Formats: sequence, structure tokens, C-alpha cells
Amino acid sequence: MTPSWTAVARCLLCKDGGVETSGSNSYQLLVQSILDYAIYMVDPQGRIRSWNAGAEQIHGHRATDIVGRPFAQLHTEEERAGGRPELILHMAAAHGRFQEEAERLRRDGSRFWAHVVCDAVRDEQGHLIGFAMVTRDITERRLTEKRLREVERRFRLFVDGVTDCAICMLDAHGTVTDWNTGAERIKGYTATEIIGRPLTQFFVNPLVAQTAMTVASECGRYDVVDWQVRKDGSRFMAEIAIDAIRDNDGQLLGFAKITRDITERMEAERHLEETRAQLFQSQKIEALGQLTGGMAHDFNNLLQGIIGSLEVVEMRLAAGRQDVERFLGNALDSAKRAATLTHRLLAFARRQPLAPKSVNLNDLIAQIAELLPATLGERIELKLELAPALVPVLCDPNLLESAILNLAINARDAMPDGGQLTIRTGSVPPGEGPLRRPHSLRDAPTLLLQVSDTGIGMTPDVRARAFDPFFTTKPKGRGTGLGLSMIHGFVSQSRGAIELDSEPGHGTTVSIYLPSGERRSVRALDDRNAGKHWEPAAGETILLVEDEDVVRDLIAGKLRDLRYRVLEARDGHAGLAIIESTERIDLVVSDIGLPGLTGMQMVDVGRRHRPDMKVLFMTGYAETMPDNWTLDANTDLLTKPFEFDALVQRMRNLLPGPLKQASSP
Repeated sequence: MTPSWTAVARCLLCKDGGVETSGSNSYQLLVQSILDYAIYMVDPQGRIRSWNAGAEQIHGHRATDIVGRPFAQLHTEEERAGGRPELILHMAAAHGRFQEEAERLRRDGSRFWAHVVCDAVRDEQGHLIGFAMVTRDITERRLTEKRLREVERRFRLFVDGVTDCAICMLDAHGTVTDWNTGAERIKGYTATEIIGRPLTQFFVNPLVAQTAMTVASECGRYDVVDWQVRKDGSRFMAEIAIDAIRDNDGQLLGFAKITRDITERMEAERHLEETRAQLFQSQKIEALGQLTGGMAHDFNNLLQGIIGSLEVVEMRLAAGRQDVERFLGNALDSAKRAATLTHRLLAFARRQPLAPKSVNLNDLIAQIAELLPATLGERIELKLELAPALVPVLCDPNLLESAILNLAINARDAMPDGGQLTIRTGSVPPGEGPLRRPHSLRDAPTLLLQVSDTGIGMTPDVRARAFDPFFTTKPKGRGTGLGLSMIHGFVSQSRGAIELDSEPGHGTTVSIYLPSGERRSVRALDDRNAGKHWEPAAGETILLVEDEDVVRDLIAGKLRDLRYRVLEARDGHAGLAIIESTERIDLVVSDIGLPGLTGMQMVDVGRRHRPDMKVLFMTGYAETMPDNWTLDANTDLLTKPFEFDALVQRMRNLLPGPLKQASSP
């Protein structure tokens, strides 16, 4: 049976050194072998009776030199003079144990910090027979604690010296436990006023504070810009960082909150932005003066064609004549040219509605190349240099096709004596080229489209104004000068970039950079088939939402002529009421820019009731459309103004069932 520590202590205190059992002898040997603890026995008079190897290691005395001598010589002179050794034995005898952290002496007189435990040892009758002393050298720990306290003191001086940031510590529940000088300056509270109060009282919205601590505890850190409240009730805009503080075991101890007052910076940035806006506005007004002059000239010519043709029609019909078809055609042709000019102006202003899709650039160019020879003429050679295995490009295919055709026509006009037109494609590695990408797409390549000619080229002055609206080097009546401006606007609106390289006598190269994108393509739709007349499937119901009465009446009347059932609404709220009703709706045809509830908002809410609702949007202005809007399988977009047959064709591509061409228009 292994004896208890008390039994072993009794044996070590016996004068003859005897032991009660062989087991206790083994335990004595174990005690003697311990080196990192000084274990020794003291009799009731305070004399050392036993001394282990750890005691020799720590204090430096050999057993033969120290046994029999007072244990008080291990204490400092100050403690001996004050009776500390006797007090320790008295306290241990009275309470059974006494422990402390204090300085002790080594043989060479040097001091060390020790953790000392003194246990009273009694016999079976309860008589005191001595004391068991256990001493551990904690000098290194005390030095470490002292260094940490010094570091903490210096850190406190540093934190308190920071006056442009409010730094405070919080416990795990969000209660303030520490508060620096900067916090007092910025928020107005002294440390005594705020310590012990909750973090939430600094936030205009207390939920933000709770969210900040929740996110910080889960993610380690939370950054937010939000309104904060000062002691006097005033508010300021703050940049806030909250870090979770954990111990070595991962237990949450609390939070460190750093707050910076950025109100003045925000005001300065706002003022700078306003100044920039004013400058930009003055530049726009100057550009608008140039733009409106060109617009007035071209629109006056187009309106003259429309008004004059309709006057002739009116006169002839009043005279009973029916030969008005040619003049109606002239009016319609002038109206279409006016619509084209409007689209070009919107493209220049980057306000045209885009329907971005995932487009195979090489396939698109190959299709256009089939049409170009007739446009270019026999004296111009067309050469294609298409890079293989290109990823899709994300853009509006119709506008990209228009851009390529415009560049081809410009190149043709720059080569009156013939030459070579080269269209090439390529892929620019990530991080190269002028196209700036968001962080999430920095690893994606950029697609390059180049159109080069061997024509007359441009002088530096002409090249500098190439993208200006209504600037053209063509003879009067041969163009508006909006071609390159439209392309520049389309590319910029598509988050791309465009470069122009040209020298007199060395031709021109236009390089267009567009973002790649793996987006689901919606429908392969070719509006060049417009002009066919399609009959609806039986029983189809169309909800038409349009705030312009004339436009709504015109479209509804034509649809009813084709035997569609048409439900009409003049705003988004009325349209939503019909969508949420039990009416059958096969297709919604809606303007986007509706008063109050926009067309897109109406559809977003409506699809909660009809998730698979098919929608054809109509718009003539990109400001009505949200950023990064793309089509899906149940949605399409038609740009105003449009021909009625184009509207019907878009509808039929969304509606189920085969297309049926009418036998006669």
C-alpha cells in the first residue's frame, strides 16, 4: 500500500529515518529524484530535517551542509528581521497550510522568486511533528509578467497618446471596459462616465452594434461605416473596426473597437465631387451646344421629309386622289432614319438600352463577313484573322454587329482607291490591356476585336476629335459624324475600352476590348426577319402595360387586329393588380420607365405569384434599367421605336408553340 504524502512527510521527519512500509521508501526515493521542486522537511523548531536533490538544485546547498540548520537562512535578511519564517510556521500550524510568492536566497546570496507551500505534519494523535516545505523557482515567470506589465504600460501610453482614433475595449457582452483619450475627445465621455456601459449606446441604430459583435465573433473582424452619437447627442460619420479578442484556447474574451471620425473627410469628398460635377456640367453644356447644332440640322431635314410627305398625302386625299403610297413610304423612311439617329445619340451618351448576351465573337464576324463584300465593293479585299478557341464575349450582339458595320463603312470611305480591310480577334491575358475589371473577374481574359484598313489615315488633329459627336471629315450630306461616337459609347457602356491608332498614309486600326463572360444566351433572334406578319396561337392573352396613352392604344389595337386578347394597364400598380389576379396571362408586354412602380419592379413582385411569367420589356432609355441587368429564358427586351412586326416576332419567340406566318399581310 502506497502511503499518503502526510505519511511520507512523517517518515522523513523521523529521527532514525525509518519508514513504515517498503512502499514509503520507494516514495522517498521518488521525492529525492525530483529536480524542479525543492522539497524539504522542517521540525517544529524550524530546523531542516531532510533535503531533496531539487532543493540542492534550486537553493545551491548540499544536504550535508544544510540539514540541521534553521530554514530561516533561506529567507532574506529583511524577512528574518521581521520574523517572517516564524510567522509562516505559525500560520501553517494554525490552518494546516500556508503558501506565498516571495523572494528566497541561494547559497551564493543571490535572490530568486519562489512559490512556497508549507504544510503542517501531524502524527496519528494529532500532535505537530513538523512541516513539509515545497518551493518552486518562478523567477522566469515573474520576469515575464513584469515584461508584460511593462509592455502593457507602454501600450497604454501609446493608446492614450492616440487622439485621432477612439480606442475602447469591450467584454464579451459588449460592455465598455477601457477607454482612451481619443475616445474621450471624439465622443465626449470621460472613462469614468462610460466604462461599464453598453456599446449599443454609441450607434444611431443599435442593431448595427449587435451585428458588428456577432460578425466579429464569427469572422474575427467587422468593418463598417455608420453614424455614431456623441455625448451631446450630435452625430458624426465614423469608420469603425471591431476585432474579436480570444485567449490561447479560442475562448472569446471581448472586443477591441477603433473608431475614426470621417465626417470632415466625407464632406470634403462630397464637395470635391460637387466641384467635379459642376465642371463636368459646364463641359457638357459646351458639348451640348455643338451636339444640338448637328442634331438640329439632321432632324430638320428628316422632319421636313416627314411633314412634307404627309402634307402631300393630306392634299391628295382631300382632292380624292389615292396615289399616296410613294409619299407615305417617304415619310416612313424619314421616321426610321430619325429613330436611327436617336439610337446613335443614345449610344454616344451611353444611355442606350443594352441586352448583353454570351456571344461567340468569331461566329458573329463570320456572319457579318458574308454581307460585307457587297458593301465594300470589288476594289477592297476583306481579310479575316480569327483566333481559335475564344471564350464568349459578354455584350449586346446587335449593337456589336452595328459597330463592326460602321467601322467597315468608315474603312471603305478611307480607301477610295481600294485596299485591304482586316478584321481580327484575339484574347488578351488577364491583367493586360486597357480593360479594367472588378476583382472577381481579374483572372478572366479580355476579348480583342480589331478592324484595320490601309487607307489614308488620320492627322493628329483629326484623330484627337474622332470620337466627338457630329465631327466628320466626310463631305456634307455623307454622314452625321456619330458613327465612332456611337461605337465609343457602346463599348464604354459595355464596360469595355477602345483605342484608335492612325497615321496619315498608314491606315487606321480600331481596337475594341470587351469583357469575356459565361452568361446563358437567351434566344437567337434575328430582327432582320421583321416584315413578316405572324398570327397568334388561339386564346393567347397579353397584358400590355404602357403609360403613354397613344402608344398603348396603338399597340393594343394592332394586337387585337391579330386576334390577341389584350388586357391594358397604364402604370405599374395597375399592371401588378392584374398579375396578382386570377386572369390568364400568357405574356406581359411592358414599358420599363413607368411612373411610380417601374416595369421591372412590377415584374419582380409579380413573379412571386407567377414564377414562370414571360415578359417582353420595351424601353428607349437605359436610365430606366438597373446596372448589370441581363436577359433570361423568360425575358426579352425591345428598343423603342420599333416596327410592329418586330414586336410580334419578339412576342412569338417568348410564347409557346410554332410560328405561323399569315397567308397575306
